[in-house]
Amino acid sequence: MTILCVLLLCGCGAKNSGTITMDQYPGAATQTAEASDEETDETVLPEMSQANEDLYVVISIDTEKRFIGLALPDSPRTVQYGYTQATQILDDHGQFMSTARLVPGRVVTIGALDDDAKLTTVQLADAAWYQENITRFSIDPSIGMLVIGDTKYRYDEHLRVFSGDQEISLAQVSENDVISVQGLDKQILSVQVTTGHGTIALTNTELFEGGWISLGTKIYAKVTPDMTLEVPEGTYELSVANDGYGDSKTVEVERAQVTTVDLNEYKGEGPKTCLVTFEIHVQDALLYIDGEPVEYEQPVELRYGVYRLTVIADGFETWERQLVIHSKEATIQIGEPELSEEDDTSGDDGEQADTQEQTDGNSVISGSAVSGQTDDSETVSSEEKGTSSSDVTSGSTGAYSDYLDTIADLIKSLVELKDD
Repeated sequence: MTILCVLLLCGCGAKNSGTITMDQYPGAATQTAEASDEETDETVLPEMSQANEDLYVVISIDTEKRFIGLALPDSPRTVQYGYTQATQILDDHGQFMSTARLVPGRVVTIGALDDDAKLTTVQLADAAWYQENITRFSIDPSIGMLVIGDTKYRYDEHLRVFSGDQEISLAQVSENDVISVQGLDKQILSVQVTTGHGTIALTNTELFEGGWISLGTKIYAKVTPDMTLEVPEGTYELSVANDGYGDSKTVEVERAQVTTVDLNEYKGEGPKTCLVTFEIHVQDALLYIDGEPVEYEQPVELRYGVYRLTVIADGFETWERQLVIHSKEATIQIGEPELSEEDDTSGDDGEQADTQEQTDGNSVISGSAVSGQTDDSETVSSEEKGTSSSDVTSGSTGAYSDYLDTIADLIKSLVELKDD
């Protein structure tokens, strides 16, 4: 948002010493405060609502030169104050805090100026509410509404939006972002993008078109010609497979940047196959791959690509998943294995593959551990053997050991209660 910044003294009784500076942002609506020819200790401030008159939004902070830029919540005007080591920086409870918490977007109140026209106090506003780590939100610019969860809030043309230290427009905020919001009652005063988004652009997609691409454990999409993906910033394991070809590589997605991925680098030599071992812990279950019955007593060799798994058994609902294969071998477990006394002991090396609950989701297999879940796909994604099942275990203990630990904790609690 571009704005015109006017030199103002904010009714603190300070003299025009030049400590407060003026910055001008091109393209903003022009608003000025005319000063009389005689020196005065006050400059007229723009009119604002009584509720907001003591609140300011932090728009910048220079810790080297010790200046803090502030904006009035319902005005395009900004002011800049100097501060010193003696300036009290307080949280909303009046406790001392680090200057590092005065990030752009925080709403504050300020105290009087000292003899050198420097701030004596800056405090996070206790009148303004603050929500962080917001992932479920929507924006309707046509009516100036931001919905957080199921609660509706309004905003106006003076809303301040920040990505890091940079001020941006609300149109640059994606619903894939993670945001923090500060407001007063039902009015949004500022928005901070804490986790932004970037774009992955695929090139040389021909070989993999119709196949599937996966990013990490939660983002899946069918490959289309020269497709682009808008995703949260971060590091991903990008995997792609189709018709006997595929590979996995690490990609870094930066905020507001385009990351180009050449799928020719994922082709390699082919066609490649994967040796998949199915461990189905349901008696007399039938396994179908792409609608064709499969004998799963022995490992099944499948070409790199996308397959539809179906398991049918009497007394159970039909189990279906989409399987994306791009590794040399993997093990997929379906159903819960029966526990025995031996399950409480470790194997030869005291190691066991980690697994993840699979009820209404799916897993991504990476190395020897399940690393997450997606909406509708199982992905075999490494050069080593992976394991997927509906039982959650870790290390060599397993569910039976967790059960024993829970009983032990319960007995301990009862003994302590009796002693009291």
